[in-house]
Amino acid sequence: MGELRTAWSSVVLALCAVGLLLVVPYLFLQGFVASFPLFGSGGHAGDGYLTWAAWLGAGLPLVGVTVAALGRRRGWTWFFGVCLVLAVAVAGMNWVDHVRHAPPPPPEPRHCVERSGGDNECPGD
Repeated sequence: MGELRTAWSSVVLALCAVGLLLVVPYLFLQGFVASFPLFGSGGHAGDGYLTWAAWLGAGLPLVGVTVAALGRRRGWTWFFGVCLVLAVAVAGMNWVDHVRHAPPPPPEPRHCVERSGGDNECPGD
């Protein structure tokens, strides 16, 4: 029973490593190239590839570190742990960038605005 569990964990770790080292960069490059009008349709054409690359780039290390830690495989745990930390750091920088570049609130009038019907909107009223 223990040998079968070791074999399955080896298969899962190998698939996670191949996916992380080959599939995620491939999807990233596909999305990057599709974003250029010269190679693809331009605009947001590569968003699907980049979304999958992001989910797999975070999910595969999470699965890998869990399986490696449960199987007491220190080398694989370190490898997938470092990959997971990098994925969290990239996601955090992306989140900070979106928060920092949030659109400003609409401006309020700085002077009195006369409305038909006798109403006005003055700052402080």
